[in-house]
Amino acid sequence: MLEHATRTFSVRAEQARTLRGVLTGKRAKGPAAITALDDVTLRIAPGETVGMLGRNGAGKTSTLRALAGIVPLHSGSAGCGGRIVSLLEVGAGFSRDFSGRENIYLQGALYGFDREQVQARVDRIIAFSEIGEFIDVPVRTYSTGMFLRLGFSILAHLDSDVLLIDEVLAVGDEAFQRKCLRRISEQIAAGATLLLVSHELAAIERVCERVVVLDHGKLVFDGPTTEGLLHYRRLTGTEHGGGESHRPHVSGPVEVVELELRDAAARPSSVFHTGGALHVHVRLRSTPPLARAEVSVELRSVDGTRLFATRGSVELAADGSGGAVFEVSDLALLGGDYDLVVGAGEPGASAVPLRSVRFAVAQVEEAEGVVDLRGSWRSLAATEGVR
Repeated sequence: MLEHATRTFSVRAEQARTLRGVLTGKRAKGPAAITALDDVTLRIAPGETVGMLGRNGAGKTSTLRALAGIVPLHSGSAGCGGRIVSLLEVGAGFSRDFSGRENIYLQGALYGFDREQVQARVDRIIAFSEIGEFIDVPVRTYSTGMFLRLGFSILAHLDSDVLLIDEVLAVGDEAFQRKCLRRISEQIAAGATLLLVSHELAAIERVCERVVVLDHGKLVFDGPTTEGLLHYRRLTGTEHGGGESHRPHVSGPVEVVELELRDAAARPSSVFHTGGALHVHVRLRSTPPLARAEVSVELRSVDGTRLFATRGSVELAADGSGGAVFEVSDLALLGGDYDLVVGAGEPGASAVPLRSVRFAVAQVEEAEGVVDLRGSWRSLAATEGVR
């Protein structure tokens, strides 16, 4: 809970480098104080799952640190009920000279667990982290990813009432992120309260039932997840699914003036579900005016590999303007990030790729990969054999 929380940070100027500055001890005048939190009031009920969004510097990390009791407020109050565990920075609270195993016991002690309680969890923590033999090596030799794996594994296996998790999940690979989200879901099912800060909108949509948005230290939205994601996209200028061009403008007779992705309820979105609807809305303009235009749609993985392509003909108005919707009623994609590229051109000519938009598909636990080919299994009778 935050009640009228305000917190500012001073940015100190660097010590003078001149001989006179050294002798006098004068320091140049620094920038004005930065307001990280500006009269923020936030109440989260036990068992709620809340995602926090905002641009860099919006005050998200300061909020978590205030709730965790790490950063004091200049005015207002902050508090959490029950046992709190937080993962706010990769490697935070670790002793660099201790091994991974020793740091497990150290972190457990910091959160109020005795040696026997930690001992009962050590094997599960090590197995979850997948660090293997490096668990007995000093953590100063760990990569950022190894720090994340161990830090989250400890957090995930210490029984807690409140989980405060910052952007650190973005450091891990996709498989480990899925594993972390699955573990978070298990803790939520057991009654834990979650406050998750992430720029991964798919992660927020998967585990959070409520979203709060911060901007310049102020709380500008607090409500259901779907509306919260839309508010955030509007705030960051991606309310049209991020449909701005990601390549230099290519001159041609047909221009894609607008590209927007929408869900089954006709709402602009950049996060979709396997098996759900995805509608691609395109607005066109031709100069000089054409009666028809060719439109192409390509689906690519984030590394640029083409996964699917199709094209169609669109009728235009007398002034050369028009639009079309490419509707996918059953999205056969599994969890991950994808790029959708739209091109346009004259009838009979190759459509030139003009605009692209990135979207995410929420993860599913039953399958992995790109294409959703989940079917049903049945056992063969002994008389059927295998041909």
